[in-house]
Amino acid sequence: MIRLLRQMLGVFLALFTALHTAPSVAQSGPPYMSDIDIYSTGDGSVAPPNILFVFDNTANWNSMFERERAALLSTIDSLPVGAVRIGLMLYNETGGDNKGDSGGYVRAAVRTADATYKPVFRELIRTLDIGNDKGSKGLSSLSMAEAYRYFAGLAPYSGNQKIKTDYSGNTNGGSAASNAVYQQSGNALSGYAASEYNKPPQDGCSRNYIVFVSNGPSQDDNNSMSTANTHLQAQYTRLNMSYPGEITLNPSGSQGNPIDEWARFMKAAPEGITTFTMDVDPITTGQGPGWSAALRSMAVRSGGEYFAVNSSTNNGAEIAAAFQNILNQILAVNSVFASASLPVSVNTRGSYLNQVFMGMFRPDAQGKPRWRGNLKQYKFGYDPVTDTLSLQDSNGGQAVTSGTTGFIKPEAVSFWTEASTFFINDPMGTPASSSDSPDGEVVEKGGAAQRLRTTYASSQATRKVYTCLSGTCNDLTSSGSAFSTSNSSLTSSSHFGSLDSTSKQDLINWVRGANNVANDGYDLGPGGSITVRPSIHGDVLHSRPAVVNYGGTGGANNIVVFYGSNDGTIRAINGNQTATYGGVAAGNEYWSFIPKETISKLNRLRTNSPEVRLATTIVPSNATNPPTARDYFVDGPVSYYAKMNASGAAEKVYLYVGLRRGGNALYAFDVTNVNAPKLMWTKTPSDLAGLGQTWSEAKVTRLKGYGDVDGEGKVTPKPVLIMGGGYDAAAEDTLTPAASTTVGNRVYVLDAADGTKLAELSFDGMRSVPADLTLMDADYDGFVDRAYGSDVHGNVFRIDFEVTKTCADSSALCGKTKDDWQIRKIASLSDGTTKRKVFFPPDVVNSKDTVRGDFTAVMVGTGDREKPLCGKPTTDSAVSYYGCTTTSDGFYTLFDTQPKRPNANYTYPEIALADVGRVGTSQTQVKGCVIPMNTGGEKVINAPLTVAGYTYFSTNRPPSSSGSTCTGNLGQAKVYGAKAFCQGAISEIRNGGGMPPSPVSGVVAVSYVDPTTNATVNKQVPFVIGGIADPGAANPNTTGNDTGCGLAGCRPVIPVAPNRARKYWFVENPR
Repeated sequence: MIRLLRQMLGVFLALFTALHTAPSVAQSGPPYMSDIDIYSTGDGSVAPPNILFVFDNTANWNSMFERERAALLSTIDSLPVGAVRIGLMLYNETGGDNKGDSGGYVRAAVRTADATYKPVFRELIRTLDIGNDKGSKGLSSLSMAEAYRYFAGLAPYSGNQKIKTDYSGNTNGGSAASNAVYQQSGNALSGYAASEYNKPPQDGCSRNYIVFVSNGPSQDDNNSMSTANTHLQAQYTRLNMSYPGEITLNPSGSQGNPIDEWARFMKAAPEGITTFTMDVDPITTGQGPGWSAALRSMAVRSGGEYFAVNSSTNNGAEIAAAFQNILNQILAVNSVFASASLPVSVNTRGSYLNQVFMGMFRPDAQGKPRWRGNLKQYKFGYDPVTDTLSLQDSNGGQAVTSGTTGFIKPEAVSFWTEASTFFINDPMGTPASSSDSPDGEVVEKGGAAQRLRTTYASSQATRKVYTCLSGTCNDLTSSGSAFSTSNSSLTSSSHFGSLDSTSKQDLINWVRGANNVANDGYDLGPGGSITVRPSIHGDVLHSRPAVVNYGGTGGANNIVVFYGSNDGTIRAINGNQTATYGGVAAGNEYWSFIPKETISKLNRLRTNSPEVRLATTIVPSNATNPPTARDYFVDGPVSYYAKMNASGAAEKVYLYVGLRRGGNALYAFDVTNVNAPKLMWTKTPSDLAGLGQTWSEAKVTRLKGYGDVDGEGKVTPKPVLIMGGGYDAAAEDTLTPAASTTVGNRVYVLDAADGTKLAELSFDGMRSVPADLTLMDADYDGFVDRAYGSDVHGNVFRIDFEVTKTCADSSALCGKTKDDWQIRKIASLSDGTTKRKVFFPPDVVNSKDTVRGDFTAVMVGTGDREKPLCGKPTTDSAVSYYGCTTTSDGFYTLFDTQPKRPNANYTYPEIALADVGRVGTSQTQVKGCVIPMNTGGEKVINAPLTVAGYTYFSTNRPPSSSGSTCTGNLGQAKVYGAKAFCQGAISEIRNGGGMPPSPVSGVVAVSYVDPTTNATVNKQVPFVIGGIADPGAANPNTTGNDTGCGLAGCRPVIPVAPNRARKYWFVENPR
C-alpha cells in the first residue's frame, strides 16, 4: 500500500514537476498544444476522504461483533497514516443521562487518522463492549438521517444529550478509551446539549462516505419511519430539491423504510455522500430478504456497493475482505488518482452481445514519452431488484467505483486476465501485488496486454508484426512485409534515420516486445527466462476500437477487435470472452501492423527520451536534450465495412484506419481472412491534395446513384466512405489561428473498395474538418440523403446527396458528381472576435411542430479541446494560464427547416449568433438556442447523443489554481442532459474530472436470475454510457453529484414511445 501511494498519488504532481524544474527561462508562447496538456497541471489539493462507520450495535450484534471488530481493527492497522478521516456512529442507548429522541449518535467524530488519532480510534474500537455499548433500539432510518445532519452541520435530532456522544469536555464516556477520543479536537458537538453539529472537515478535495454495517433486519416501527420520512422531505425543501418519489423494492418487506431514500438524497445533496452497506449473516426468511433488498438499494442509489458476508467463514474472513474492499475503493479516489481520472475510450458499438471494450492509457509519472496502455473487456449486469444496469467484471462483480473514482474498482478482474507473478519486481494495485489478477484500476495489468506478455514471454520471434514500406502489400504475411530483423528491406530502410545496423536490430526486436534496454528502470520485468517487456502494449489514447462480428454458421458470434495505439501499431485481437477463433485464443493478438509514417519515431519510445514537452513546459535555456512535443502513432479513428452472406458469416470485411496526430494518412485493409490481412490502399496528401491529419472517421455508407451496372443496365450500389478533410495542426494549434488554411478544409467521398476519390466538397471560408460527419437516411430507404458537420471555426454545414433531377436507370454515374452532391453552410457559431471550435460531430434529430413544420434539430457543442487549460484562472492577470484568452463556448441547437434537398441555386439562410436565443427563449422568435458554458474555460469536449428526449454531452473546465475545488488535477468534468428542444438542461459533476468519452447507447442482451423463481431470464435492456440515469427526476438547469452513469453505464429512463425512427442504418455493415 505504501508503494502504491508513493507511485500513484504523485503521478500528476511528478509529471508536473518533471516538466517544470531546473533553471529556466519562460518561453514566449507555447509552440504546440494538444489535449494532453490537461495532464500537466500540478495544482489542486488531495485531501483525505471522510468515512463514518455506522454500526448496528443492538442485540443483533451479540454473535458477530467480535469478528466485525477484529476485521475493522485489521483494516485500520493496514491504513497508511493520514490517508483517511474516520469516525463512528452507533444506535442510541437509553437510561441515566441519555435523553432526547432515539436514532443514532456520533461516538467518535470524523478526524484524520494521523499518528495521534489513529491509535486512539483503534483503542476505542478494541474496547467496545457487547453489553455496555449495546443500543436499545435499531432505528436505521433515523440513524441515517442523523448521519446526514452531522455531515451537513445541522441541528442534531437524536445525537445530543447522550452520555457517550463525542462532545467537547465530555469525561463521562464510560471508559478511558472513550474519554481519550473526546479529548481530541474536532468534536462532533461543542457541548452535551449543543444545538448544531460541527461537521467533518470539507477542505480541498474531501469526499464523504458512510459504511453501514447491519447485523440483521432493522427495528424501525411505523412512527420512526414516518418521522424519518418527514425529516427527509424537510431536507428536500431546505435545499430546494424535488423529491423523486419512493423507491420500489423487490422483495418489498422494507418498502416503508426510507433508509434507501435517505441514501439517495445524501448522494444528491451538496455533501455528495456515498454509502457502502455490509449485510452480515443475511437472513433468507421472514423480514430478511426485504431488509437485504433495502441495503442493496442504499448502495446502488448512492453509488456505493452492497456486501453480503458470512461472519463464521474462516473466523470472519469475509467481513475483513469486505472492509478492505471498501477502504480500497475509497482510497483509490485519492491514491490512484492518475488511473482514476483516465479519459477512457468506451466501445459497445459492435454487436451488442454484452461485450464492453475499453482502450486505456496511463501517462508516465516522470513526463517520459513511453506511456502504458491496454485493451480490456467487461460486460453489463442487470439487477432485477433495482431494475438497474451496471458494468461487471469477468466474475460478475461490480466493475466500477461509480460513487468514488468513476473508474475500475481495485478488485475487478477483466476478461482474459489470469493470476501471475509477472510484476514481482514492480508490484502495483490496491493493495500492491505482483499478480495480474485482479487487474483493477492498474492499466497495464491483465487484459490484452497480459495475453501478449504471456504468449511471447520468453521469445517474441513468432509474433506477427507487419509493415509496408512501398506499394499496396497485397499479402502482409509475406516475408517482405515482416517487421523483423530477417527482412532486409526493413533493416536497410531509411525510415530509421541515422541509426546504425545494430541499433536498428535492437529497436526492431524491442518493438516486437523484447526487453532489451539495459538499466531502463521503467520496464521492470520478472527476469530469468522472461524476456518480454512490461510495456509491450502502448497507450490507447484517442483510437476508439472497432468491434467486428465475423459471425458464422448456426448464428455463431466471432468477435475481432481492431484498434490503434501509440506504440506504433494497429492491432487485431480475438474479442471473444472465452472462445478461440481462427486458431487464436480469446484476448490474444492475431497480428499488428506498423505504418511506415511512424517508424522514424519509434526509437524515442525505446530510449524513453527526450521528455514530453507540453504547452506549460518551461524549457531550460542551456538544455542539451530539451523536452519536445509528444509523438503520436496510430491514434486515430477505426471503421469498417462488413458484408454478410446468407449463412450469417462475413463475406467481406474492410478496415479503415486514420492516424490523428500520427500523420496525414488513411489506411485501408482487407481483413476478410483475419489471419491473412491485405493492405488495399493508402491515401496521403499526394493522393488527396489538402488532406490533413486524419482525425475524422471514414464512415461507410451507400449513396443512391453510385454503383456497378450489370448487363441489364441495373445499378448495384457500392459502399463509399465519407470523411472530413482532417486537422491542420500548423494553422490551429497556435494561440492565434492562421488567417486561412488550405489543409483539411473539405469533405472527401471515396470508393470504399479501391479508394477512388468520388468527390471533394468545400465552401468559401471553410476551415479544417477534424470531426466525423453525421449521416442521415431521411426517408429510410437504406441510402444516405444528407450529412451534417462542422469545421474548427464553428461553420456548420449540410451536404445533400439526394438526386433532384431525373436519372435513367442505366446511369451508374447519376448523382455521383460534385454538382449533384452539394455542400452548403447553414450556420456560423463564430463572430468577428471569437472563434468557436468544434471537434466532434453534431447529433441530428428529425421532428415536427406547429411553428416550423418539418425540421431537423442539429445539436453541436463548441470548445477548443486541444487547448484544455485555456480559461484557467490566474492570480496576476485576467488571461488564461498559458496566454490564451477565454472563449464563451456553448452547446447549440440549430433548426434546419429544409426537410428536403433545395434546388441547386437555392441560397441557404445562414443562422447567425443573433438568431440563437438562450435556452428557455420562446422558439417562435429564434432559429435555435444555446446552453452557455460557465466562465473559467468550460468547453464541450465530446460528441452529443440523444436518448429518449434528452441530449447528453460532457464538458471540462480547467482546475482552479487555488486548489479550493474538489475536482483534482484534471479539472471539473460535467455531463449535461439537455431536454429537446431548448427546454433547459440538468448536469452532473463526474468524479475524477478529465475528459469523459463520448456517450454510447443501445440495447444489450442480458441474462439474470429471477429472485422469485430462481429461473434464468434473458432480456433486452436499453443502456447508456456517459449519460444521466434519470434526467427527468431533477430540476432543469441544476447541477447534481455523480449518479454513476458514466463509465459504469446505466439503464436510461425512457418516457417516450419505444417506436423511434433511425437516423441511418446500413444492413451490410451492422454496427
